[in-house]
Amino acid sequence: MKICDILGVPEITFNEPAFNLLPDEAFTAMLLGEDAEEARLVVDEAEWPLSLALRTSKGWRGTNFILRGPSMEVVERFEQLDGEILRTTQEEWMRATREYYSLDLLKHNRPAMEDHSPERAALVRSLIDDVWGDRAGETCLDCGCGSGMGAAVLREAGINSLAYDNDPTLLALGLSKGRLLPEETMLIDATLAGHYIRPTDLGLALMAGTINDFTAMIWKGIIHELIDLTAETMVTVESEKEAELVKMWALGEQRKVRVFENTNDRFYDRWVCVITE
Repeated sequence: MKICDILGVPEITFNEPAFNLLPDEAFTAMLLGEDAEEARLVVDEAEWPLSLALRTSKGWRGTNFILRGPSMEVVERFEQLDGEILRTTQEEWMRATREYYSLDLLKHNRPAMEDHSPERAALVRSLIDDVWGDRAGETCLDCGCGSGMGAAVLREAGINSLAYDNDPTLLALGLSKGRLLPEETMLIDATLAGHYIRPTDLGLALMAGTINDFTAMIWKGIIHELIDLTAETMVTVESEKEAELVKMWALGEQRKVRVFENTNDRFYDRWVCVITE
């Protein structure tokens, strides 16, 4: 369900210009400073505020509390305007929020050049089947999803995907091709994934790298966040040296690690690290 459908308005603009800025409390004050004639407050199943929307001279404008808490001033402003309360669930609001920002990203970013390889997608599907078997209905984080090849393969296997990357042009490509679904996609910094995502079943990072002396600390942060958020994690890299680094990081998190060479793919996903609790 779209944001506008939940709010019952034809169109709305959120003060937060991008998904990754939703935790910033400064945007609450920005909305409260607007003159308004009408207010709508969205609350979740526990009656916790998820969003405040105001009808201003510029149309409906809103601020989103899905990744931060509301202030007392929000409730006071809502009551001043004798506003209407609307109800939804945390999950439905989060999916609608991701969709809102994904469609906005697609609108404002030119997609990267096509990089999809059906041959590689088939190999990844085979790898997922071999390592995880039938995990239909579970949720997998697709870390560094790029243009969505992994997300599409996961859906094909019956696994729910939640994809994220920090490259808007690659996300725009995946969204435009349908490999990424708007309600399942986020533009975020993977080293801060825990700020935006709740722990879930599975994690996937395809072709994590290149991991070298200059990028190792960045990748360590990315892998740390992914491991911390998932019960089982699969990381693929190009070289055995990179795989050993990932193994060391996972062991440092008190996880079990299995490393093996993927003989079906001699380049992209050649070395595989399977990390479990």
